[in-house]
Amino acid sequence: MKKIFLVLLISLFTSTSFAQKDNKQPITIPPYDSTANFLGKNVEQYTGQELYLKGLEKSSQSYGYTGFILKYKKDDDLLNDEKNIYKPNNNYNSRYEDLADKYFQVLEVLSHPKAKKNAENYGDDYYLKLQEKSSGDILYYKYNVESEFTFPFIVTGFFIKEKQALNGREYVISDDILRMSRDLATGKALVFTTGQTWKCVDLTIDHTNGELSLLLQSKGGIKTAVPYSLLDNGEGIKKIYTAAEASALTKKYNQNNFRRILQNKIRIGMTKEMTRLAWGEPTEISETGKTEQWIYPAGILDFRGDKIISAK
Repeated sequence: MKKIFLVLLISLFTSTSFAQKDNKQPITIPPYDSTANFLGKNVEQYTGQELYLKGLEKSSQSYGYTGFILKYKKDDDLLNDEKNIYKPNNNYNSRYEDLADKYFQVLEVLSHPKAKKNAENYGDDYYLKLQEKSSGDILYYKYNVESEFTFPFIVTGFFIKEKQALNGREYVISDDILRMSRDLATGKALVFTTGQTWKCVDLTIDHTNGELSLLLQSKGGIKTAVPYSLLDNGEGIKKIYTAAEASALTKKYNQNNFRRILQNKIRIGMTKEMTRLAWGEPTEISETGKTEQWIYPAGILDFRGDKIISAK
């Protein structure tokens, strides 16, 4: 009896395993969670999303937008077939005035028609099938998974989520950014104190360049705007700190040293970490005996151990 039961159990397990192998499960695409505007290789998640086409800086408006075509299978890699360009101008691009500030629905994400046969050259290229919401026009946008900085859209879902998340957050901004900013009420240069706190009261779209801006307000009620992109400084010098980060660095280095960091200034005795915060990474590092020399465009710093001993 035990042998019969064991045989049946093995038979059942084997048939189940084969069934799992034979029945191909459809590939599921995780839903878009609105935490990123550019999705890279997760391009399929744009399906069903609404996209806002950003404006261009005035100097670029006459050139128009690239990558918008009518039939994606007619793409000749150069996108210079005037009959296949959506609302063409004289530069083989789409007219700025006809597309700027428009909203598009992503109906479908399509692989490049040459991707199957030539994945090496076309595997990273896709087409977003779009419907322009005011006219109902159907068109295609050529998308590359590496081209974040030329992606011309803001995803509506991302914008709404960021707006809600940032509202009320407090920041400390570096002096060089505040010097370039303006009082939104008067249009004049800001009067500010190094290290003061600014509260985010809104996230807006700057229509002069199409980029996102943080609308900030001081405790005295002065409002200004700074680029949203400062929140992600990448490998560069950090320009915007959360209030919590600023408080921690003030305790760690003292108020005067943190003010120097915000002013991009250095002094004898500053540590390597403080120097990186103030001036970023050096262009070159060399060692001579017990000292280490950091070379910057702004000057040369000599370290002994962890601290600056001279600046030239």
